[in-house]
Amino acid sequence: MKFNWGVGVFVLYSSFVILILFLVFKSVNTKVDLVTEDYYQQELKYQDKIDQKRNAAGLEQGLRHEVSGSTIFLAFPPDHQLAEGTVMVYRPSNKSYDKTFDIKLDEDSKMIIAMEKSPIGLYKLKINWSNNSIDYYVEEDIYLSK
Repeated sequence: MKFNWGVGVFVLYSSFVILILFLVFKSVNTKVDLVTEDYYQQELKYQDKIDQKRNAAGLEQGLRHEVSGSTIFLAFPPDHQLAEGTVMVYRPSNKSYDKTFDIKLDEDSKMIIAMEKSPIGLYKLKINWSNNSIDYYVEEDIYLSK
């Protein structure tokens, strides 16, 4: 049987259509996690977040953090023993690993967060606290290991 150029064009276009259908199927079934579910409402309050970051940057003794394996050590400024707020350990690649903790400081203004059951990898540490009616916010990238 002789190869006809029409068959070649048909095979080429059919292959292209199959490729496009595969890509559409793959993109529709890909899970995309938003940073937060109320993204647009938080975007409207972004100036508040900028002010909180500025407040945190202006502290004489800023918030310090250290990661050792899967444990996070936080050291708040000494005059922030009565701080109230939250610590969010955010995993950008999978929201099921996100964890939120209430700030509970010891007498040295320190807090320890154990993350043993969390997989190793990159996380964002988002700390939002209030002390003497002034709000603060710090965000840092951390890497958890075993």
